[in-house]
Amino acid sequence: MGDTERIDSANWFALNEEFTYPRDIFLQRIKEEIYRCNRSSQCFVWIEIPLKGFVYDGFSLLIPKRAAKKDGKILEMWRIAVQTMLSKENINVMGQGKDCLWCLYINMDLQLLESIKGKIKERLKEAGFSGDIPGEFNFNAYFYSGKSQASLQEESRFIKRWNSESPFLKVKRISIEDVKEKTFHGRYVRIVKRGIDVAGSLFGIALFSPVMLICAILVKRALLKWQAEQKTLSNEPEKDITVLFKQIRVGRNGKLFKCYKFRTMYPGADKEKEKLKKQQDMENSGVDRGPTFKMDDDPRILKHGGPFLRKHSLDELPQFFNVLKGDMSLVGPRPPTPDEVKTYEAWHYIRLSVKPGLTCIWQTSGRNDVDFDEWMRLDNKYIRERSTLGDLALKLKTVEVMLSGKGAS
Repeated sequence: MGDTERIDSANWFALNEEFTYPRDIFLQRIKEEIYRCNRSSQCFVWIEIPLKGFVYDGFSLLIPKRAAKKDGKILEMWRIAVQTMLSKENINVMGQGKDCLWCLYINMDLQLLESIKGKIKERLKEAGFSGDIPGEFNFNAYFYSGKSQASLQEESRFIKRWNSESPFLKVKRISIEDVKEKTFHGRYVRIVKRGIDVAGSLFGIALFSPVMLICAILVKRALLKWQAEQKTLSNEPEKDITVLFKQIRVGRNGKLFKCYKFRTMYPGADKEKEKLKKQQDMENSGVDRGPTFKMDDDPRILKHGGPFLRKHSLDELPQFFNVLKGDMSLVGPRPPTPDEVKTYEAWHYIRLSVKPGLTCIWQTSGRNDVDFDEWMRLDNKYIRERSTLGDLALKLKTVEVMLSGKGAS
């Protein structure tokens, strides 16, 4: 090998008969695991081991002679840590990324990290070291869970605590989007899509500014009329009659953001949602709408212009500003509300792996005439098959749907 040598004659790390997947195949395996976990409510841990100047020849890790002489103690500790992580009792699948090795631990939860950390400390102590893990060990762990919302909240608390206490192994919850972005193609697509979003949102704001101004005037007029009606009925109307309605929605990877819409319901309408939802379940026209609330002839809608704005999706035009801010994309699954997400089944969470959008397949396939589960399948289909040309086709189809008002409520 000339410029390199094995760390010791015992060949301290060799994969033997363990097959190491090339980068793209390993990442494809990760995507398959995500879908499997959603179907079976399972989880996995994926650890990234940086080579940091080491040489991997397909069988063993080798190290330059100079580095071995200079940092012998750190390298010996690093060896112990890596050997522990690659223990046959835990590891299932190995892959090789750019300047790193990847280790996939199938059906393992975050307690695996506690176990690995404890074993590393124990073996360092046995080798005559203090048992403290050096700060130079910046391994990364990626975690995915297809479990219930309650489990996700508990896991999020664990990740937050772990990252604040453990400097050597940082944990990040991943999605299919994150997996794609580990490839050049994924990063390229992300950059192109964001560029299209910025240009498209600016174009949309400029193009629809006159329409948005007219919508704002209509909404303000409707709100003033509603307020006058309430006073006539001796009711105390809500003081907030702003034209723009800001609602908390769930974005990519569960991030909350304020979604902008023109107000098409009278102020305080949210307080009546639970009562009306029971009525919706009885009068759903044979459509299973799951946890979403979509009611035909919703009595909370403002009389003067509200139905028209909703039928043609004009109330959602302010979301071009959400796209410009980066909370949303021009094309992607519609953003759900937090109370809807709380009732999701495991396989529904896949739609939260990408930025929500102004339009998607659901909007162009009947909208509120589509069952909830079918809606979720359409969103998952978009995530699997999306492309720049596909996004363009959906945008053009959306214009047609907006003009016709098909499937709106």
